[in-house]
Amino acid sequence: MPDATPSPRLLRLQRIFRDVLDEPALRLSEDFSTADHPEWDSVAMVQIVLAVEQEFGCELDMAQVAQIKSVADILRFIP
Repeated sequence: MPDATPSPRLLRLQRIFRDVLDEPALRLSEDFSTADHPEWDSVAMVQIVLAVEQEFGCELDMAQVAQIKSVADILRFIP
């Protein structure tokens, strides 16, 4: 059975993660976490957050950023 089609928001995040982590074939899921990719470090987190804010037209506060450990966490904070 084929995987379900990712949501539009997840596809937008996937483009960001592919760019920041420099991995063009990366397949993102909501379960993808900082533990799954060694390049998702504090520097990458800043780049991801800035790109998410620009892409989704929102602003994440420091308390929200501190809670981000997975893609699902990001999805909770974006419109």
